[in-house]
Amino acid sequence: MRTKKGAAVLATSAALALVLAACSDGGETGSGNETTAAGGEAGPGVNTEGEGDLFQVNATSRDQLEQGGTLRRAVAELPPQWNPMQVNGNNADYTDIRDTISVANWDYDGEGKPTPNENYLVDFTDEMEGEQQVITLNLNPDAKWNSGDPITWEDYEATLTACNGEDTEFLCVETTPYEQIESVEQGEDEFQVVITFKSTYPDWSRIVSSVLPAEGLADAATFNEGWLEYPADWFTGPYKVENIDKAQQVLTLVPNENWWGPEALLDEVQFRVVASDATGTAFQNNEIDVFDIGSDPNAYQLAQTVANAEIREALAPNWRHFTFNSTAGLLQDQGIRQAIVRSLDRQAIAESDLAGMPEHLIGTLNNHFFMENQAGYQDNAGDFEYDPERAAADLEAAGWVLNESTGIREKDGQPLTVKFSVLTGVPVSENEAQLAQAQLKEVGINLELVQTPVDEFGPALEAGDFEIMAFSWIGTPYPMDSIGQIYGDPSTNTSNYAKLNNPELNELINQIAVETDLEKRIELTNEADKLIWESVHTLPLYQRPDLVATVSNLANFGATGFSTTRAENWGFVAE
Repeated sequence: MRTKKGAAVLATSAALALVLAACSDGGETGSGNETTAAGGEAGPGVNTEGEGDLFQVNATSRDQLEQGGTLRRAVAELPPQWNPMQVNGNNADYTDIRDTISVANWDYDGEGKPTPNENYLVDFTDEMEGEQQVITLNLNPDAKWNSGDPITWEDYEATLTACNGEDTEFLCVETTPYEQIESVEQGEDEFQVVITFKSTYPDWSRIVSSVLPAEGLADAATFNEGWLEYPADWFTGPYKVENIDKAQQVLTLVPNENWWGPEALLDEVQFRVVASDATGTAFQNNEIDVFDIGSDPNAYQLAQTVANAEIREALAPNWRHFTFNSTAGLLQDQGIRQAIVRSLDRQAIAESDLAGMPEHLIGTLNNHFFMENQAGYQDNAGDFEYDPERAAADLEAAGWVLNESTGIREKDGQPLTVKFSVLTGVPVSENEAQLAQAQLKEVGINLELVQTPVDEFGPALEAGDFEIMAFSWIGTPYPMDSIGQIYGDPSTNTSNYAKLNNPELNELINQIAVETDLEKRIELTNEADKLIWESVHTLPLYQRPDLVATVSNLANFGATGFSTTRAENWGFVAE
């Protein structure tokens, strides 16, 4: 299971994920009346700047594409919950389907910077009134729901207040961002939305990236249960759902006759339920046109054998890491956590995990917030790079003496043993555990491997029933938003699985949350990152590759990285 852009997720190569209302996002909107749409010479909604470096989607102008054709995509399951704000609806497969039939206010470029999608949002202003940030959205008056009702400020009011935490019966993915809002009001007319925040909220564009109809959010019962069957009238966009074949597990989209923007190019978009371990074979057998390889070396090799296909690549916003439970066993000692970090060869781990993948996409990640292809990234690993000699010397100085007969260090008769939770049957977790065990043994640290069934991963993580555990964070274009949920005071942030409380870091987190000067905010975030390295909350391993196999003539689709593409511009290159 994957989650959508806009929330963070824990995932393993076994397609497991826990939905979290957390961070890992990157660009910020500026201020002033901005009408720029993502794109270049290829036209609105076709982003070309950065292709080949930041994303690969075969960016092609609409006039070079044929009208018609069917795009066949794979999903693990069809949505049992169509409300993206409801806790059971925040899943990337569901979002892949909803994206084609939902409001998308922003186009994101290769660095994750949003600009208005004029089909829904004409422009905006970002102003300060005293100590409060006020955002004014000017909506496209032509935009309407499938019901025929216009999209107005009332829909934004309902969307932005449903999950503000005041009514706990609304089972929301997250509430924290919405708690920052003081009011949502009508401006000069029903197509102008005025959002006033209690103070400042620099990442405001994230929570207005889409909107839902007020009718679908009328009360908790509607919010939670009214979206269990596909509610056609509550969606909009260039496509609409024509058929949901539950027997064959195929959902079919066709162009929406009520769409006011550029005509959708494809005749159909089909979402077919395919088991995650069978998608490669389905692509090979010409049953689907797109295959999300992710960071699976075997899938990468398979995709290279398929005729009339190509592999599009980028660096994903997703990153692999080890989380250290600072309240468990010997990991309560920061010095031991630091020695472990210096004993681990992260480059060797990355090369082993990603063996067979493109070499230029394999390397260590040295920041907890910014990915290498994001503005703001800097290497903050400092003196916490691989240095087993330093690790051994530090342990020796702390009284951990090597027992020559066992090869394990001891102190006051206690062996230096820490535990690593291995997700049973998940190759990447098993590989990392074995490599870490061998590397730590070189400096006299005994890493005990604890087999953990995949279905116990989430409960163990949330209960703190582990010492070291490896998984992936899946990010979005907003790396500085709500970072306290992972790194803040664990007494109030349940997603701080390291259980590490750093008052100096908490102070920085509070500043980052409200700082509107982008350069200053990036500077503060990198200061916070250095503290995280020093305290050893989490050890980043590597940024995962974003590899997508597609049929060769598919345009404006592929490895998007932080960017987005518009569904109406998907199509096949004319022969």
